[in-house]
Amino acid sequence: MKLPSSRLHPGVPVFLVLVAIILFFETGIASIARAVPQSASSSHTANVKQQALNAAEVELRKRLEAAQAAQRTGNAQDIAGANKSVIALALREIGQLRLLETAFPQAMDLYKRSLDFQDLPDTHVDLAITDLQANLADDALAEADKALAVDPNNARAYIVRSRVWIKKQQFAKGAEALSRAAELDPAYASDVETMYSLGMCLLQTKDPKDKEKAAAVFDDMVRTSGDSGSLHVLFGRAYRDVNDMPAAIREFQRAISLDTSTPHAHYFLGLAQLAVNEWKATPEVRAEFAKELEYYPKDYLANYLLGFLASGGRDYAVSDRYLKLATQLDHNAPEPWLYLGLNAYAQSDMPHAEEYLRKAVVLTGKDEARSNYQIRRAYVDLGRILVNSGRTEESETFLTKARDLQNKTMELTQQNVASAMSDAGATAAAIVAIQPQAEAETAKFLPGDADPFARIDASVTARSNLTKAQLAIADSQENRLRAVLGLGFNDLATTEAVSGEYLAALGHYQEAERWDSHIPGLARNLGLSAFRAQNYPEAIRGLTVALAEKPADRPVRANLGMAYFASDKFTDAARTFTPLGSAGMQDSTVGYAWASSLARLNEPAKVTEILSEFEKSNRSAAILLLVGRLWIEIGDYPRSVNALHSALEADAALPRAHYFAGQAYTRWAHWPEAAAEFQAELHIVPADPDAMYGLGFVYLQQSKVDEAAALFEQIIAAHPEHANSQYQTGKILLDRGKVSDAIEHLEIATRLSPQTDYMHYQLQIAYRKESRIADADRELDIYKDLKAKQRARDREAVRNVQSP
Repeated sequence: MKLPSSRLHPGVPVFLVLVAIILFFETGIASIARAVPQSASSSHTANVKQQALNAAEVELRKRLEAAQAAQRTGNAQDIAGANKSVIALALREIGQLRLLETAFPQAMDLYKRSLDFQDLPDTHVDLAITDLQANLADDALAEADKALAVDPNNARAYIVRSRVWIKKQQFAKGAEALSRAAELDPAYASDVETMYSLGMCLLQTKDPKDKEKAAAVFDDMVRTSGDSGSLHVLFGRAYRDVNDMPAAIREFQRAISLDTSTPHAHYFLGLAQLAVNEWKATPEVRAEFAKELEYYPKDYLANYLLGFLASGGRDYAVSDRYLKLATQLDHNAPEPWLYLGLNAYAQSDMPHAEEYLRKAVVLTGKDEARSNYQIRRAYVDLGRILVNSGRTEESETFLTKARDLQNKTMELTQQNVASAMSDAGATAAAIVAIQPQAEAETAKFLPGDADPFARIDASVTARSNLTKAQLAIADSQENRLRAVLGLGFNDLATTEAVSGEYLAALGHYQEAERWDSHIPGLARNLGLSAFRAQNYPEAIRGLTVALAEKPADRPVRANLGMAYFASDKFTDAARTFTPLGSAGMQDSTVGYAWASSLARLNEPAKVTEILSEFEKSNRSAAILLLVGRLWIEIGDYPRSVNALHSALEADAALPRAHYFAGQAYTRWAHWPEAAAEFQAELHIVPADPDAMYGLGFVYLQQSKVDEAAALFEQIIAAHPEHANSQYQTGKILLDRGKVSDAIEHLEIATRLSPQTDYMHYQLQIAYRKESRIADADRELDIYKDLKAKQRARDREAVRNVQSP
């Protein structure tokens, strides 16, 4: 097959196919994944490919055996290192596939990810090649420079630099880079593509001394590869590109003298003679094109150019014959259709003229600058056809477009003398013939958000010129590389999880999943790592899959329930915990989370059952504190107090234990006991605002309003953001008739806690006492809206509990 120009490395490649099956190398993937010198003989090419296969096999075995050996040692650091080595190479190989498939953004991402695991100069070169294919010349140069900073003798990096300088038309720098590559790697010195590029760069500098060097390079190519007509065609094209037509004609004639059937030799000779003769066809010129067709009757360019020349000579029958064959040989070229349309128009065949010219417009598309905006001629004649047939509105559209393109042509004429021949059609023919295919087909950059993990669809691979057989081989290689990457990331993540690096493990498990989601136990490991990293949505996703795979896996079920609980998805949590039965009730974390979920779902009977079972085992003071709080939630205040006092027996200085005991007594309306608990909490944590507020609230219930007010004032002085203290202070002031002061505190309270309905209700009372009716009505409306929303939430909670 024809290798894409992105493959700039001849000889034994650095890219090595990393796949877990050695037999795969017998399929011939090297034919699409590796470049060999174009000048090599068939036997030498076979040897190079075999060397590539052998090198790949050695590297494969080396890395896989290293990973297996590390696994046997159990040393986490060694296992991680070995798997990173596997991952780096596999990512690089998939990047190479994406490059071959012309999926440039994905290739870039994959090479960059490979560099995360192993920063190699050659990977930077791979990335540079991809940047170059995507027309990111500056990025390509930067990556090549990174490679040379580490490896100053990297010949491939110099080849990339040369391609960048050529693209930037800095030919002296391009020649310097190519010469350096040839010095560093003898394979480049014998490579036709490399040496030909060097010769072209030397010619393009327009320096007479460089012209002599270019001739010497061409002579070396002849000595290295053997004299042939094809080589001299290449030399002729190089001279023609710098407008040295005498030298070009000499080379084309030399090609014909060596082998009169040399492909394109007669065509290019005729074209060069046409240019020298100011684009006027002579019998000698026509004879050369005819000779080309004698040997290659399906040559598109020769057919097109003969059709073009016959059109200029008004020999329309001959012209049409050649042009129609050209349309069959290249279905996407607009030029033959343009001249077919012009021929038909000249013969007053308006139906065919319109058909052909419209076809030319469609095929030209947005490439209107093609061949000096020659498509303007189609717009002119179409405009005339349309106006003469009464389609005036559409005609004006086409004629306006023609005038616009004509203006662009005039601007271009000032910059390029060659455009002066465009009216005769010569420039169109010359440009089509002269432009190298690799330059004419500019790589199209895909969206930057393309998924590097995704497979490439046919719309992308269609641009790659890979055959169906080659695409099948590439797909097979990708399958194996995906398996390698999946296992590599999975094993790396496992070592990280074992070491407690759960966040890193989660990321690598996710990458393993993107490459191969069928790895046994992957979903379980991903979910557990996510849970320990407190990424509960991802934990739910992974553990849900794992539980579906193994419904009897109790640890997975427990952790999934805990993930739901941590995400406030209490219905899901309760349903997930239920199959665990009494064992789940007794678990130190599951039991509490299960009971707490049910408490939030307002199922006190089930909560009591679970907590009773939970309390049968000895629990730490911290756990008993949680249990005591949960008993408060379900309204069993005596059991709450018992649990909290048990916690205090285990740890007399346990913060918040007395506070929650005070809360239990408060809700139980045991005011003296509640006051004692809050006072005890303040002894452990002096000035705790919650304990002070709790004590102040109890004082209010005991009609100790002054003592309560004093506590609330202390809290506000230290914590002005304490909404409840602001509220209670406002309420006390309102009861004492200090309405303005009361409003000030109540307004602060509603700002601090805008969703608390009773604060708005109290504020509307205060407003009414000051005859601020509009403000009072507004606050009352807020209060009613909040109450309605709360009732709706309560109904929804009941429905959730009742649903199966």
